[in-house]
Amino acid sequence: YVLPQNSLDLEAERGPANFDVRHRWTYQAVYNVPKLSGNSFLRGLTDNLQIAGIGKFRTGQPFTVNSTIDVNLDGNLTDRLNTTDGIEITGDRSQPLRLTMDNYLFLLAPFGQYGKIKRNSFRAGSVLELDLTVIKQFSINQRKLSLRADIFNFINRANFGIPARLLEAPGFGKATNTVTPGRRIQFSLKYEFW
Repeated sequence: YVLPQNSLDLEAERGPANFDVRHRWTYQAVYNVPKLSGNSFLRGLTDNLQIAGIGKFRTGQPFTVNSTIDVNLDGNLTDRLNTTDGIEITGDRSQPLRLTMDNYLFLLAPFGQYGKIKRNSFRAGSVLELDLTVIKQFSINQRKLSLRADIFNFINRANFGIPARLLEAPGFGKATNTVTPGRRIQFSLKYEFW
């Protein structure tokens, strides 16, 4: 939420920005497969074969657990937890948080008071994207024919978004959407002449 829990206590609003990602790592690589000697099939398969990859990894975005109950009685539904004792951080990207008690009201401040847990004190799961390209070139009478296969998210990893963060939600702590699509494969054919 954009509104603070308490407009008169901005110190309680200190915390990571909504877009804060602490670690981000990217790579790209191109490998020209050497021509194998021996078997003519393997030699033909590896001749003018190129494999390329690009990948990105980033840690999860922060989020705040809020309540749909107006605990502090200010008319805004921006109330935060008073304690995290009944919440388990699972390490599971699809469900980063789990309630460990049946009565979640013990997690909230007494009515008329503000929760002590700061904003954006939890993190969603990490995001890993790995793409792979395989290119095979053929020479035909001073012309080139290139067959290319692009495999996006080739490990088919589900990268989950921020989970349901309202304490009273039936799916609290579970991610309901993904931030990247599943595996996709694209083929292309290129003919070069001069």
